[in-house]
This record gives sequence, structure tokens and C-alpha cells, in this order.
Amino acid sequence: MTELKQEIKEPSFREKHSVSIRLWHWSTLIIIMGSLATVLLAKTLFNNRSNAPLVQQNLQKNNIVVTQDQARSVAHAFSDKIWHWHIYLGYVLASLFLFRIIFEFFQPKEQKVIPIIKNALKYLRQPNADKKNGRHYLLVRFAYVSFYCALAVQTCTGLFMVYADGVENLRNAKGIASNIHSVFMWLIIAYIVIHISGAVVAEFYKQGKGMISDMVNGGE
Repeated sequence: MTELKQEIKEPSFREKHSVSIRLWHWSTLIIIMGSLATVLLAKTLFNNRSNAPLVQQNLQKNNIVVTQDQARSVAHAFSDKIWHWHIYLGYVLASLFLFRIIFEFFQPKEQKVIPIIKNALKYLRQPNADKKNGRHYLLVRFAYVSFYCALAVQTCTGLFMVYADGVENLRNAKGIASNIHSVFMWLIIAYIVIHISGAVVAEFYKQGKGMISDMVNGGE
């Protein structure tokens, strides 16, 4: 006798979230935003090229004459402090990412990434499945996975650049790592913008209403 296949419920963004995942989610957002803020400050207010002439001009008002290289050295000291903060935040982000990987093994099965995706694929194979919503849910889940991959590249290239200066054979590869780091920074920014926009828009629909509060209080 053929066994009846268990019907898979339609995946929903209204899900339960453990305390650890919620803390990781909001902590990661804060650290990423802080890290991006340091980049913005280093490229604008604390930019060496723009601040070096400013240092020269202000010193000249007090009858102190310095060369362009000396002025650049002073300006560079301020930008270095900003980049040091960027590195410290990078260490925290790398630690959070490592925590996310480890904690995945201790999550309830229904909250693990791979089982969630498998469940969504099984749902789509059902004849009575809502294909549109099912595909949208799956697309969002694959976007999550892409974000994790981007975060992995970002933390690895960041750590590589920090330690490459101490190893002579790695110094030549630092430029390549820096370029990759910059590209993935923009990908992460794009994901955050899309993620926040999508979460806000979802609040106006029945299926996603309350989704943001679920990430705060854990869901029902």
C-alpha cells in the first residue's frame, strides 16, 4: 500500500527566532553600520589629501611653516585612528560571523538554513502550492545565503589585509584583497538596503505583517 506523502505547509516569513539569532542579527547590523561609518569618515572628513593643505594653512596662520609631506603626515595620523576603529569593528564582525556558523549546529531543525530551504523546495513541488509566494520565499532565503557568503569574503579579506603586512610574501596580494574587500562592501550595502526595504514593504501585507517585531520578540 502506497504511503501518503505528508503535506508541507506554505513557508512563511512569520517565523520563530531564538534569542541567540536575534542578538546576532541586531549586533551584526550595528557593527556593519559602524564599520561603514568609519569608511565614510576616512574617505571624507579625515581624508589625507583634503586635510593636508588645511593643516598647512592653519599652521601658517601661526607662522609655522611645514612641508607638504609633513602636513600629510599629521593628517594621516587622524585617518589612522579611524582605520584602527575600522579594524577593531572588523574583529568583532568576524567573531559574530564565526558565532553564527557555530550556532547553526545548535539551532532547532525548523530554524536551520538548509532544512528551511529544503522545506521550501518540497512545498513548491506540491500540486496545490502557491508558486508565486513559494518562489518569492525561496528567493529571499537564497539572498540570505548570498549575504552570508559575502560576509565570509568580507571578513576573510579584511583579516588577510591586517596580517599581510607582517608577512613579506603576502604583501603583493594585499592590493588584490583590498579590491575584493571594496567590491563586497558595496554588495553588502546593496543587500542591507534591499533587506530593510523588503522588510518595511512586507509589513503592509498580511503574510509579512509583524515580521520585524518577530525579530525583536522572537515570534509566536
